[in-house]
Amino acid sequence: MFWNDSFKLEVVIACVAISFATLLLTSGIYRRWKRRRSGASLCYSDPEVKPQNRFKHLLADNSYTPFKHWKCEGKEKESSLKIHPYEREINFLLKHPPTLTKFGCSHQNLDMDHSYIWVDTEYMLESLAATLSKEKVFAVDTEQHSIRSFLGFTALMQISTQKEDFLVDTIALHDVMGILRPVFANPFICKVFHGADNDVLWLQRDFHIYLVNMFDTAKACEVLSKPLKSLAFLLEKYCSVLTDKSFQREDWRQRPLCAEMIQYARTDAHYLLHIADCLASELRTARHDCPDDKFNFFLRGQSVDQTRFVFNYM
Repeated sequence: MFWNDSFKLEVVIACVAISFATLLLTSGIYRRWKRRRSGASLCYSDPEVKPQNRFKHLLADNSYTPFKHWKCEGKEKESSLKIHPYEREINFLLKHPPTLTKFGCSHQNLDMDHSYIWVDTEYMLESLAATLSKEKVFAVDTEQHSIRSFLGFTALMQISTQKEDFLVDTIALHDVMGILRPVFANPFICKVFHGADNDVLWLQRDFHIYLVNMFDTAKACEVLSKPLKSLAFLLEKYCSVLTDKSFQREDWRQRPLCAEMIQYARTDAHYLLHIADCLASELRTARHDCPDDKFNFFLRGQSVDQTRFVFNYM
């Protein structure tokens, strides 16, 4: 075969084309294109069908004005909007830390089946609130949409108990999400998050849902000096589960969600109780082995700015 410059160029072009095709097939771009072609989901590119245009109560102020706290019902009318509405409950929690030694997710029921509950009506949300009020701990995650929206908005909430997974359609229920406020502010129920900084902001900003009493698995990783603190790392280490984090950038306004997005969303919350259980056990062991070190505490509270409080079991 005559190996001339023209043939070399053709080989290079072919290699580049193959590489690009492989990248495209394994990326979210191809997934989104395929779904649009199949018509399986609704595209919100038209400004007139943006879901946020249907919200009746916009708690988020799309400006740079300082954040104003929500006033709890029954509390002093003269309380300032600059003061955290659950400051009293949080201070009490810091002085009287609850004893929670087990997050309760055993290895036997760790596997995730195909059963989950899609919550998209006010009645179902009230039923969920009643269910969660009976729990001692539950896991939470959220997905946000910020494209073509100045501040963005919470598009989905994932909640997992020891027995069930719930996907809350926060677009359909945007105006009534306050139903969950008492549960999330209950100091006797622990809420498990991973890297809750953004979740706290989104829930507080969009729905005036405040968190009192929580365990953050990312903060636990920092205290334990883990080599990584990502959820993907924890899922692989403690649950032998691999996850594609590219779904984090998907358009979570889509309805219905495709099977892959539902699987991804459930995974983020379903295994959190087991992961928290493993990390809490390691923290107790480290605290016992190094009583004079940074592990010599069980509860740690930290205030982040003036607008939010994050409390973590350690």
